[in-house]
Amino acid sequence: MAQKWKWGVLFSGDNLTLAETLHYACMAEDAGADSVWATELGRDAFVPLAAMVARCKRVRLGTGVAIFARPPALTEFSAMSMAELTEGRFILGLGTAPKEWNEDWHGVSYRKPVTRMREYVEAIRLMWTASPTSPINYEGELITIRDYRRLMELPCAPPPIHLAAVQTGMLQLAGELADGLLANVLNTPHYFTDIVHPNVKKGLSKADRSFSDIELCSVKACSVDKDRARARQRVRPSIAFYSRLSYFDQVLDPAGFTREKLAIRDAWGRHDVPTMIDLVTDDMIDALALAGTPDEVRKQLDRFEGLFETVLLYCPMPFIDREESLANHEAMIEAFAG
Repeated sequence: MAQKWKWGVLFSGDNLTLAETLHYACMAEDAGADSVWATELGRDAFVPLAAMVARCKRVRLGTGVAIFARPPALTEFSAMSMAELTEGRFILGLGTAPKEWNEDWHGVSYRKPVTRMREYVEAIRLMWTASPTSPINYEGELITIRDYRRLMELPCAPPPIHLAAVQTGMLQLAGELADGLLANVLNTPHYFTDIVHPNVKKGLSKADRSFSDIELCSVKACSVDKDRARARQRVRPSIAFYSRLSYFDQVLDPAGFTREKLAIRDAWGRHDVPTMIDLVTDDMIDALALAGTPDEVRKQLDRFEGLFETVLLYCPMPFIDREESLANHEAMIEAFAG
């Protein structure tokens, strides 16, 4: 296919063994992918990437994303280890994750997430300047670092930092201080023109930067099959799962899916997953995902031409059968092979 942008694959680990993840990462590299990413769901975001380094020699490797429930120093350690291991091909992608995951799973307050992310990035970058004889201190509203010393010199240059963002505050923060933006999995062209670009621009202006200073990336739920109906059915669980999160109101309400999202959230509250999936409409599939035959999926992506630089293909998850996940990874990569 003619390449209009860079493409990569974001691995969630859903229904895949780590060995299978490595297989598909290599397949993606051989197919011409620019990057492969690991997210922090069933596994942490760093170990799968470290395993990929031994097999993937060209692609960039990124956390998509590591969440800020992890203490900044541990993220600084892991990110610098990955930067060294990849010889400069690593991207540190950071995100908040949903409120309930932080509070219920990790015991971390979700108060002022934009402020916390700003301080998180600032603290990590400052820690990269420390040395055994030159400690640093960071005093923020939510994050405090005292007398931090890197007990070894930096082995290489620090990696770029990309921020996952959906809502206006985080989009502006990405424009102000990040090297890249990771637009989350549910999005539309109008969301980019009306929400993403204006708010990233505000952040860029605040820091006297331009769009050339930031890489705009978008995650897209992608389901590919020669059987169009099968591909579309496979993507429903992903749309349902993410529609339940309130920060996607920025996408769903302007697209006209307020009634559908409320019904999906009601079903989720009752733990009624089958109903939640059934509530995803054909219009939602058309607007929010890439789903269909290989030709259809490539054409669907054309709607986003010029709106972002890099597309990160994401196999729908969760709640799909393992065989469906395997088949989709194969077909998805083949569809975008250069």
